[in-house]
Amino acid sequence: MLLERDQELERIRRCLGRAQEGQGGVLVVAGRAGIGKTALLAAARDTAVGEGFRVLRARGAELEREFAFGVVRQLVEPVLAGASEAERTSLLKGPPGVAARVLGLPGVADERTATPPVAPDPSFAVMHGLYWLCVNLAAERPLTLVVDDAHWADCASLRFLAFLLPRLEELRVAMLMGTRPAEAGENQELLAALTLDPSTELVRLRPLTAAGVARFVAASVGAEPDEDFAVACREATGGTPFLLGTLVEALREERVSPVTASVRRVRDIATSRLSGWVLLWLSRLGPDATDLARAVAILERAELPQAARLAGFAPIDAARAAERLVRAGVLAQPPLSFAHPLLRGAVYSEIAVSERAEAHRRAAKLIAESQNDNARVAEHLLATAPAGDAWVVEQLRAAAGGAAASGAPESAAAYLRRAVAEPPSTEAKAATLLELGMAEFSAGQPAWCHHLEGAVAAAGEDATRIAAALQLAKALVFDQRIGEAVEVCDGAAAHIETADPEAPWLEAMAVTCGLLDAAIAPSVAGRAGALLERARKGLDPPQVSAVAAAVAAATNEPADQVAEWARHAIASGTPPLPQPSEPPWFVSAVLGLLYAECWDEAQALLDVAVAEARAAANGFFLPSLLAYRALLALRRSDLTAAEADARALLEAPGVSAPPPYHRLVATAVLVNAVVERGKFHEAERQLEPLAAVLQSRSQTAGVLLHARGRLRLAQRRFGEALDDFLAAGEIASGTLAVSPCYLPWRSDAALAELAIGETDTARRLSGEELELARAFGAPRALGV
Repeated sequence: MLLERDQELERIRRCLGRAQEGQGGVLVVAGRAGIGKTALLAAARDTAVGEGFRVLRARGAELEREFAFGVVRQLVEPVLAGASEAERTSLLKGPPGVAARVLGLPGVADERTATPPVAPDPSFAVMHGLYWLCVNLAAERPLTLVVDDAHWADCASLRFLAFLLPRLEELRVAMLMGTRPAEAGENQELLAALTLDPSTELVRLRPLTAAGVARFVAASVGAEPDEDFAVACREATGGTPFLLGTLVEALREERVSPVTASVRRVRDIATSRLSGWVLLWLSRLGPDATDLARAVAILERAELPQAARLAGFAPIDAARAAERLVRAGVLAQPPLSFAHPLLRGAVYSEIAVSERAEAHRRAAKLIAESQNDNARVAEHLLATAPAGDAWVVEQLRAAAGGAAASGAPESAAAYLRRAVAEPPSTEAKAATLLELGMAEFSAGQPAWCHHLEGAVAAAGEDATRIAAALQLAKALVFDQRIGEAVEVCDGAAAHIETADPEAPWLEAMAVTCGLLDAAIAPSVAGRAGALLERARKGLDPPQVSAVAAAVAAATNEPADQVAEWARHAIASGTPPLPQPSEPPWFVSAVLGLLYAECWDEAQALLDVAVAEARAAANGFFLPSLLAYRALLALRRSDLTAAEADARALLEAPGVSAPPPYHRLVATAVLVNAVVERGKFHEAERQLEPLAAVLQSRSQTAGVLLHARGRLRLAQRRFGEALDDFLAAGEIASGTLAVSPCYLPWRSDAALAELAIGETDTARRLSGEELELARAFGAPRALGV
């Protein structure tokens, strides 16, 4: 199989050499099925072992594309399972232990883990920890990660490999991958990020030449073939090594001599499909071997007892059949799997569709009974036909919960879409749609709105309707669709038939959403006043007072009152970090404390919440927590921390990118921070893509206009700066956010007015802000 591959092997050796020297190395072997990628990677693996590398290996599987971190688990589980207790303790110390705990890796039970640094990716705790696990492994001896069939790798694993790629430059780590890029499906973008990165060396395998085919045939049959015979073999197989090997094996079994007179016979045999050849092999091995091979084709990768049960064999009979299949080169072990994906595809395609679906259902039941592995159960259920089975829905929802908790919302969404198709019972429909919509929103998949709307419509009881409406409204705000968010809250409130204790949340959510846009705020101004009055009288649940605190701060209620309401919500006995399904009380309470300048309290709450969100892979809350922690750092003049949190949000790739609302908040913080550092070109670069946003009437547009105004002021473009400050002030006033604790636009506008000689206007603006700051009663606003 490695004929004509000397050049490629030399490139692999150079890649390993760079890794040995601590420069990292990435090499991707690309080509069509059967072209020799697996054989080349096997040779590379042997070379790495010979050079003293520790080799971790994995292989993508078509059936397991939604198994979150499935390829990563293949890489790291064997080394952790085989390590001594002392070795595991050393390897998992710190961030790797966090990842191990989230993924349930071997040896994690007794580990005490430290908190890893911050980033917005829902799976950052896992990625950062896995990165440090690689660092720890490479510290002992050079490390090679070998991933074959990467086009079938799960999205979460590909994201980790993409995360690892730019961090290899100073590590003794080589990454070798084999892939068929054209078959990456939904993961095309992630795979392209790996294969097209400037640091990646790409090896595209070509078919064997006629001379290469001749050498292959000679090595296989022990005789030099005639030229016409070799040409016929190449024409029949396209020079694909795997197909050529299959053809030559068939020719040997038919006792066909490699001479010109046999050319017609070559063509006759080659016209049979690969599946026909495989089935012929199986028939010669006996019916039990055929049945076992079909069971392995369903399972894709299985231990012998599991395959035996699916095939309906006694263990001893299955063992004999497996031995024959391995000897024949059809299967490899352990665990049992096909020697090549084309073999598995040939057997799998010969199973009738209805029989295949039923076999996957039985496989799911077997795994559920023997392994209690929700993700593997779900992978098989994805291949079954909908049948209205409540057990299927339950298993898929459980697997989705596990995937979401490990930072793989794409997998969670795939499982939940299948659960919706089952379909769930009437009682479970709304909850399933709610989970699906939230997973899709976290994964950046556009169908989230449709499914969250479906959850609201399908809700059969007030509590479920309120919960679904709040999540839909929250997601719409994050997506900057503020008017729709208010309509969702009001529409749900109109259908509430009982005095549900959660009902006040719909009104609070409608008010806080409506105040985010100057075009909508007038319609909820009276309701905002009523919300504050109810808070004064203590008529609503304690957590609703958190929203009142944020509204009160913006409308310039006294800082002491703002802080009191925020503390009342925090002290209501709720956990430090709400679940994604809860109303947004926590962020509102923290904002109240931030604006009231209770900075130490806000900092402590944010630090704890960020740590918990990170460890729990809570991607719904983490972006907002980081955005407001960046804002707090800016208020405290900690430019390094502000810039770090803002960049972590803005530079997150792909599915990890924050929703528009948080992206805009983080951009405003970053622009202010870099302007303070004198990096005006960087500030311009951040603002450049946001021209359309700056034309809107949203609060985030106002905050960005204020940031741009500060840039213009620093550039001594005073007229433009004044225009931005006044536009920001118009939006702030239009959303009732008159307090200088929210946006001190008047004092900045006064500086611009002064610079252009308008002393009286400057004095008026600064006087207005001074009066408001005195009424608010917090020192920073007054000091400004």
